[in-house]
Amino acid sequence: MNKNEFVNEVYARAGLSKKDCKLCLDTILEVIKDALKNGDSVTLSNFGKFKISEIKTKPMYNFKTHTTEMVEARKTPSFKASDNLKQIVK
Repeated sequence: MNKNEFVNEVYARAGLSKKDCKLCLDTILEVIKDALKNGDSVTLSNFGKFKISEIKTKPMYNFKTHTTEMVEARKTPSFKASDNLKQIVK
């Protein structure tokens, strides 16, 4: 399901205009992005948790040059599904 299909599904279920549904979705995504950018996590009960995971510096083998290089430490967004969501998908 892509973003437009998602907006159409919300439109069909919520009874709001498509424009309002798209604005709401865009706003929710912006709030999540801003929270992650500031280092905060976002927990939606019965759905899951968006957070920043830190990946440590580690060695990586480069098959083209046949050398080992160090990959820099970095932060990456991650999502952990709630137990309730896992049971629904099961």
